[in-house]
Amino acid sequence: MSILGLGTDIVSVARIDDMLQRHEVRFLNRCFSDQEIQWVNSRGLGRAASLAGRWAAKEAFLKALGRSVTHIPYGDIEVVRSAQGPVSLQCHGLAASEMASMGATECFLSISHEKDFAIATVLLQNI
Repeated sequence: MSILGLGTDIVSVARIDDMLQRHEVRFLNRCFSDQEIQWVNSRGLGRAASLAGRWAAKEAFLKALGRSVTHIPYGDIEVVRSAQGPVSLQCHGLAASEMASMGATECFLSISHEKDFAIATVLLQNI
């Protein structure tokens, strides 16, 4: 087992709330899967914070890849919640290809919130 990449990102909830106010439909459809949008919409007042955590997770994943990845769509990186509650990442399309090309077989995710910020850390490894 070896660690291949580590990424962390922090996001202001106010920044995401501003994106929702100005470009809600376009922002959601461009950056999040239908399942992510459904889950976040069920959160009511916590929508911006939930989206901020997911946005931070996507950015942390891209940083964990450790190279220029501007061609990977955010929609290819999906935050999912297990029946037990913890979140994880499912990669599709170009995100999955990039992860496989670096030899990563596992992707671990942690998301936390504190008042006005959300932070996420992603660890990529092969086992």
